[in-house]
Amino acid sequence: MSILRRIFNLFRRHRLAHDIDAELQAHLEMRIEASLASGMSLEEARRDARLRFGNPVAMRERTLQIDAALVLDKLWRDLCHGLRSLRKSPRFAITAVVTLALGIGATTAMFTLVYDVMLRPLPFAHARRILFLQERVAEWRDLYPALPVSANHFTFWQQHSNSFSAMAAVERDSFPLGAGDHALHVNALAATPGIFAVLQVQPFMGRAFNAADATSGHNRVAILTYRLWQRHFAANPAILGHIIRLNGYPYTVIGVMPRSFHMPPVATLGDSVDGSSQLSLLVPLAFSPDLLAEAMGDLNYAVLARLKPAVSIAAATAELNSEQHAISASLPPDEKVSLSVVVTPWQQLLVGKDQRPLLLLLAAVAALLLVGCVNIANLLLARAVGQRQQMAVVVALGASRAEVLRASMREAAILAAAGGLGGLLLAAALLPLMRHFLPPALDFRRSLHLDVAGAACAIALAMFTTLLAGVAPAWMSSRTAPRDVLHSESRLASESRVSRRVRRVLVGVEVAVSVALLLMTGLVTASVMHLMRVDRGFTVARTLTASIELPQQSYSDTQHRVAFYKTMLASLNQLPGVRAAAITNVLPMSGDGWGDSVRITGDTRTWTQLPEEQFRWVSPQYFTAIHLHLLAGRFIRPEDQGRNVAVISERTARTLWKGKNPVGQQFHRGGLPDERPFTVIGITADAHTVSLSSPDPMFVYVPYWYRCGVVAGLIVRAYQDPATMAADIRKAIWRLDPGVAIPAVHSLGGLVADSYANQRFEMDLLLLFAVCAVLLAALGVYGVVSYSVVQRQREIALRLALGARQAHVYRIVLWEGLLPVLGGIGSGLIAAFILAHTLQSLLFEVSPYDPVTAIAAVCLLFFIGAAACLLPASKSLRLELAGVLREQ
Repeated sequence: MSILRRIFNLFRRHRLAHDIDAELQAHLEMRIEASLASGMSLEEARRDARLRFGNPVAMRERTLQIDAALVLDKLWRDLCHGLRSLRKSPRFAITAVVTLALGIGATTAMFTLVYDVMLRPLPFAHARRILFLQERVAEWRDLYPALPVSANHFTFWQQHSNSFSAMAAVERDSFPLGAGDHALHVNALAATPGIFAVLQVQPFMGRAFNAADATSGHNRVAILTYRLWQRHFAANPAILGHIIRLNGYPYTVIGVMPRSFHMPPVATLGDSVDGSSQLSLLVPLAFSPDLLAEAMGDLNYAVLARLKPAVSIAAATAELNSEQHAISASLPPDEKVSLSVVVTPWQQLLVGKDQRPLLLLLAAVAALLLVGCVNIANLLLARAVGQRQQMAVVVALGASRAEVLRASMREAAILAAAGGLGGLLLAAALLPLMRHFLPPALDFRRSLHLDVAGAACAIALAMFTTLLAGVAPAWMSSRTAPRDVLHSESRLASESRVSRRVRRVLVGVEVAVSVALLLMTGLVTASVMHLMRVDRGFTVARTLTASIELPQQSYSDTQHRVAFYKTMLASLNQLPGVRAAAITNVLPMSGDGWGDSVRITGDTRTWTQLPEEQFRWVSPQYFTAIHLHLLAGRFIRPEDQGRNVAVISERTARTLWKGKNPVGQQFHRGGLPDERPFTVIGITADAHTVSLSSPDPMFVYVPYWYRCGVVAGLIVRAYQDPATMAADIRKAIWRLDPGVAIPAVHSLGGLVADSYANQRFEMDLLLLFAVCAVLLAALGVYGVVSYSVVQRQREIALRLALGARQAHVYRIVLWEGLLPVLGGIGSGLIAAFILAHTLQSLLFEVSPYDPVTAIAAVCLLFFIGAAACLLPASKSLRLELAGVLREQ
């Protein structure tokens, strides 16, 4: 307020100087006219006027300079006086600054993360116009709320939509790059040429894709990212036209993307998006005539579209839905489905389910800052009570209430400024560390750092803490009654009832916030513990996993792929210490995979009404490698090669053959009624191989010789710790074909841990915030009770001298300290239960109203509060009674 008043006075004086200038100018003109009338020349008249009135412009400038100097002088004197005052209480000053720095730093770091993930536009021009398009099939809505887009539907949209300036179909992929020794694994984005118009980016060298590049059978071309160009090709300026081996085929490099280009991940159905995986190159996506001729087609592609400036998302959605209705009407009778579209802003889709947890973490760290501010307000309030006599003297000497307020606020302002600076430095140090622990789903920016938004947040928080921590003490100081204080004996003067009540309320507030934060942390922690203890249905001990990628050119058909996998598995099984080696199309905890419908004998429904299954192609030892339990029949064997056999999950057995023995039964894939049927040879127990939070969908395991791709997940189970076997596994595969790319080898336990990395990240941060809040609350209770004991030393000494028991003193002190604690606990529980519904979607097998967690949080805060009260009580009982009474 004092700063605002100074600014107001400065403008008022500036206006006054302007009025003085106008009056002086009028007098000057009158004097010049009089001099001219007396016979003086014009130059002599002007000289005479200047001598009499001076230069008005110089007078105005001098007035402003004096005003500015006065303001700066007052600010400097306030700063010096505040620093001298704080220097007399170094422990208080250090405690306050460290508390504020921790709160402001943590809040700024968390705000920067939330802003970076949720609010900062993606690094493209007008990024909020980029939309992510998906299809919805009404008949499959319960199983798949949203699906990728088929190639012919995308082409239809592209030809008929008027709401978008550009549209592109994209597909994530990975390829082996190079030939000869040890091919390099690279992440690629296959995209139609419209991707550059959607993102509004262009290569800084070379050209973008054109329509001919996206024609099936045309020469293969690729565009490198700046990072790949620098690291793998040594930033060769003559890279354009260079031939590289990609997926075993020759590709011509036609461009290099700029250094600033960063493509967030795009996900299709069942993809496990890893925001930390960096894109290495772009290749054109071509649709074959056969693919475009299919009425429905496979739903495989993600679609990005740029909305025109004058078009709303609602209007674009309505237009696409009308086109979907037209497509539905044109489908053959046996493929008839009800189609619609799902339109989502791309950034919103990237954040997905993480939006609520991020806001929850931001609220938690803001609560921690609130507890810190309340603590400092309590400390400042105690100082204000101790300085009442000094303030009374100042008021008695004529100081106004505004001047007393300004004097009282200066300490809070200095502490907040120092805490804000410390918070800025702490946030700058925390953000790189925080990014290191970020779960993959949140690390799609790869540029988390303190910027202007974070610095503005820290400055705003410093101003907020100044007001929050300093207003109450300053207000009480300004209302000091000098007569009452000066007429009392300062040594015997006790804290006023209003001051005591305010301090208790502040303690209650920080206890309430701590209870709510502790209860929330307990619920999230219990949820993560339940998630970690889920019966997965498979084991992870002594098991390694890797993704292997065969070059498409050398393994273009199933026969060659099967031959390589068979030889590779035989070679791996001969390695010392290997118990079982197997392959599958999708590793456990890595998302969904190949989905298809199943038609059992006698089922006459259309394929859109058939039950949807998740298919896994696996090698015979897959079940042994991850210890899936067999309930009936047998597993796949090598001698089954050439036969269509299948192992199904327990859920599939219950759904398709309810009340029957599925072993020996036959079924067809829904879309291929003329294909040889599959015979069920075994049933496995249901497991959690897709997600720990929900059981697997219906599963069908088929042998890899029926269908396998160039990308496979490798699982190796060992007799001992397999950590040292990664190099041997790579060498064994590269001895067979050095052109096979093998990304990093991970333990199966690591994949399981990554599946709940988001929840663990939330739990760790909440636990840290809750511990800090509880400690600050304990310090607040201790400070209030200690100050109360000091104020009541004479009373306690008199009670003891008159024969009071120690238990009675303990009861007095405990009542003094635990009353606000109990009030805060009750308020915190009420607030937590009111807001509990916001936690419902974040919890697993834990009720947001869990009584055990609530009781544990209450008991913990109560015992911590009691301990904080007992320390001052025990100290008061060790006082020397005669000395206290004599001193008082």
